[in-house]
Amino acid sequence: MSTASRRAQLSVSDILYKLLFYSTLGMFLLMVLVPLILVISASFRPLVEIYATDVYLIPKEPTIQPWIDGYEDLKPNLLNSLYIATGTVTIALVVAIPGAYAYARTSFPWKKPLFYIIILSLLFPHVLLVIPITDLWYDFGLYNTLPGVWLGHQTFVVPFAIWIMRDFFQKMPSNLEEAAQIYGCTQWSAFVRVVLPLAKPAIIAVLFLAFLNGWNDFLFANMVTDSRGPQPAVVQLYQTINGGSGEATDWQLLMSESLIIGLPPVTLYLFARRYISEAFAVSAS
Repeated sequence: MSTASRRAQLSVSDILYKLLFYSTLGMFLLMVLVPLILVISASFRPLVEIYATDVYLIPKEPTIQPWIDGYEDLKPNLLNSLYIATGTVTIALVVAIPGAYAYARTSFPWKKPLFYIIILSLLFPHVLLVIPITDLWYDFGLYNTLPGVWLGHQTFVVPFAIWIMRDFFQKMPSNLEEAAQIYGCTQWSAFVRVVLPLAKPAIIAVLFLAFLNGWNDFLFANMVTDSRGPQPAVVQLYQTINGGSGEATDWQLLMSESLIIGLPPVTLYLFARRYISEAFAVSAS
């Protein structure tokens, strides 16, 4: 086979590969964008247009009333979601940072078996813990309280955070602390002034994932709280979906509330995406 024919064959295979790749990418992109566009469109429609028989994408008489009603409906629950997510992040970082550092940079008995237990806990279906934890929270007086929700979320967040940060700490140069101590730092100040700033990507990645878990979790928050307690916005969204006994679902309100709940995590991700990519790239290397 001549060189020209080989080049022609390679160019055809490259074209087919690119065609298949971009077709698949476009299909997945449409699967994400089309529902999102429909949700945004429905959130600006009046009730009459929601049940209209003709199909059109842009509302004929757009209104922001569903967004106003959705915000008013969710306002107290959004504050609860913020408190829950903030508390979940704070506890996760306080526990995971020193824990991950100990597993990565120090030696102690049973170090590897204990770390493997932490990793194995990620494989355990956490939905099975909801009922036992709810019973315990009743006994300990943590039911319907913010600390109860915060602590419950740590069953998943802390092991995952330790796993991410341990790999990040482990891939740092081994003589960082020694070099800092030569210039007068103690072990603690070397950790605070040298190691933690370098671990910023991993810390921000854990912060985002812990915030996302605390903000979006429905099952656990619904089990350990009721209408008199700190229920998050996703639980109130479930009430909107139900629509009450014998009532039709208010679709434009449901769509606007879904978008309102989704905006804070999306905004946080836009600020944190560079650090998240860096943290997972280092952990995977």
